[in-house]
Amino acid sequence: MIQSKLVANSPWPLFLLAVGGGWWLLLQHHLSRVGAVHSHAPSNVFLMWALMTLVMMSTTAVPVLQSLHSITQNASSLIWWAFVLGYSMIWFGFALGASSMQLAVAELDLFDAHNQLNRALSGALLIIAGLYQFSTLKQRCQSECLAPMQFFLRHWRDGVSGGLKMGLRHGVTCVGCCWALMLLAFVGGLTNIWFMVLSAAVMAIEKFPVIGRRVTTPLGVLITVWGVAVLASLFSGVGGGHNHLNL
Repeated sequence: MIQSKLVANSPWPLFLLAVGGGWWLLLQHHLSRVGAVHSHAPSNVFLMWALMTLVMMSTTAVPVLQSLHSITQNASSLIWWAFVLGYSMIWFGFALGASSMQLAVAELDLFDAHNQLNRALSGALLIIAGLYQFSTLKQRCQSECLAPMQFFLRHWRDGVSGGLKMGLRHGVTCVGCCWALMLLAFVGGLTNIWFMVLSAAVMAIEKFPVIGRRVTTPLGVLITVWGVAVLASLFSGVGGGHNHLNL
């Protein structure tokens, strides 16, 4: 009886349904844009970034949300949802910044037909993202993502407002950990669902307590080498002026 009540009060079914629905919408958007002319209307760009960011980063937040659920399972689920709201608000702000960046880049005509940056900017962004993997800020933010229980021990706040504040704080930490990898969407194609799935999987693995640290350095090396190779191709004349990174 108690166990069935806990299941009934669990926020997980609704959360997973929302995330699954978000991935389905991204897939439909991907399929509708294949071979089509891409729109850079501000509202479309922002909605795409908001959906992409919230769905991808909600997927990677499962470990910290599971830890919070373990702590609050006998209390109101409003605390849990307040945390999700705070976390989402931070990534909503990131989506606003990223969409503004996309509009600026589009205005300068630096995208190709697949919504990918030109080769020079792609190489530069890859190198920046690769080197960021080795930064102190990345390591500090990743440490909080790798140990969600310790995060709650250090930053716990009671009540619904406390859940919101903790969500905001963890959202900032998560942006500090993942912003560079998220911006690689400019390289992989902004409507490329398979690149989104791969990126979400990589960022989720980086948050796994056991293997997260082991992935960060090799990933940084791989992305940096990729960026150098893209820039080198400019001088060798391989591949023309645009990327061909569609999955």
